[in-house]
This record gives sequence, C-alpha cells and structure tokens, in this order.
Amino acid sequence: MITAIIFLVVGLIMIFFEFFLPGAVIGIAGGFFCITGLILFAVASPSIPLTIGVFVAMIVVLFLLGRFALKRIRTSKIYLSTDQEGYRASSFASELIGKEGTVAANLKPAGHVSIEGKRYQAVSRMGYLDLGTKITVIGGEGGHLIVKKTEG
Repeated sequence: MITAIIFLVVGLIMIFFEFFLPGAVIGIAGGFFCITGLILFAVASPSIPLTIGVFVAMIVVLFLLGRFALKRIRTSKIYLSTDQEGYRASSFASELIGKEGTVAANLKPAGHVSIEGKRYQAVSRMGYLDLGTKITVIGGEGGHLIVKKTEG
C-alpha cells in the first residue's frame, strides 16, 4: 500500500515538473507512475469504495496541480506577460515611396533598382522591365520595393 502511494506522489511531482521542462518525457513517465500507483493501490486495497475514492482524489489533485503550475508559469521568467508584435524578418524602406530611380538589374518581375545611388531589391507590378528603365516606387512588401515604370 505504501509503494502505491509513493508511486502516486512521484508521478504527481513528475507531472508538475513537466509544465516547466520541455520534451514530454517527464510527463509521460509521471503518468505511468500515477497509473501504476493506482493499479497497485487497487490490488492492495481491501475495499472498492476506497479505491474509487483514491481515483477521484487523484483526478482532483491533478486538476489542482495543473492550475497551480499554470499560475506559477505566469509569474516565472519563462512567460512573457506583455503584448508583443510578431517578428518581421525584414521590411522595406517606406521613405522611398514616391521616389524615382532606374532598374539596376532586369526586373523579371523581381530584381534590383537603384534609387539615389543605393541598390534595393524590387518587384515590378508591370512585369518585365529592362535594365536602365526609369521607375517609381509605389509601395513595398516584406524586404522589397514594389515599383512601376515611370510615365513620360
């Protein structure tokens, strides 16, 4: 009977630590210990109502343990409680919208443009543009500019 209780307690402790450690190995082992403890208790117990009571108590303790662990996670350093904006790998230079330049490498429809002596990645909304074609920046997406052929 004492072995069964030891298995149950060790299983609960392992499940608690699973909330803080990655990998699910400790949680699976904790579940195995809890189930083994319940089986050992059922085999050693002289009464069925006592076994059912321990089973129900185990479910309640697991629920409370989960709530307690989640509350501890929120107050720990591994949980960010402030809002955060999604990660952006790159962004286009928005100050270039409306500026004019030339195609530095054929846009098929993607390539490079030169604006004020600097080279930028760009995509043409009008399809293929030859080297040296005058362009105007009309927007951007991700890390590249969106350009169109300059009229006139």
